[in-house]
Amino acid sequence: MTALRPAVFGFRRLWVHLSQPGVSIGAGTCVSEGVELKATDGGSIVIGRDCSILRGVTLVAKGARLEIGDETFIGPWSSIVALSGVTLGRDCLVAERVTIRDQDHALHSDRIVPIAKSGMVSKPIALGDGVWLAAGAVVLKGVTVGQGAVVAANAVVTRDVPRFAIVGGIPAVLIGQRGAPGG
Repeated sequence: MTALRPAVFGFRRLWVHLSQPGVSIGAGTCVSEGVELKATDGGSIVIGRDCSILRGVTLVAKGARLEIGDETFIGPWSSIVALSGVTLGRDCLVAERVTIRDQDHALHSDRIVPIAKSGMVSKPIALGDGVWLAAGAVVLKGVTVGQGAVVAANAVVTRDVPRFAIVGGIPAVLIGQRGAPGG
């Protein structure tokens, strides 16, 4: 059952949707109106200090830990779902409409079994410190995005991204390196 509870951060009074215990929000963090936080089945959501979580964001931890590092920004209408575990490092920038999901539907070998009844496959996701996920980016199960890496707009990340790499496309491939000419 979802309860609407007031949360006070600094001088701002904002409304946060909380469905269960298991949510921890650090000092100085600003959570905008219309954010939904769901920690179910023993899951937990831990949001660090001085973060900004904007309107329409959904954070879900179902039997897993979803951890957001200090001074991280999550843009409007983004969604982060953890069944195995999702960790965002410190100083990450997550633009609008970004999706981070550590699970996918299992594709049963028997075609008669509906996908909705085939179960889930889940592997943890980790984003290093200072990562930037541009608008519409998607990060899928089992991926590690290295420190300072950049994921271009609308890219779909299906495999690990090295530190300070710039990736883009579907599936995402290396298109540059931060600090290199043109990067």
